[in-house]
Amino acid sequence: MPPREMLRELMRDNKHLAAEMRKAHEVADKGGDVATTSILETFIDEAERRTWFLFEASRQEGGNEA
Repeated sequence: MPPREMLRELMRDNKHLAAEMRKAHEVADKGGDVATTSILETFIDEAERRTWFLFEASRQEGGNEA
């Protein structure tokens, strides 16, 4: 698999992971579990940052594939 496609696949995986964690956050929030919602918010932020980074890395132009 070409490097750019690997980056895109990782980006899609991280988007999916963040979406699933948002669902878990909703369940924890409804249950009043503040500790779990706080941890999930940190994990969601990290996944979104990775998604952004992977998106930017996968669209880099030029001769060098990241």
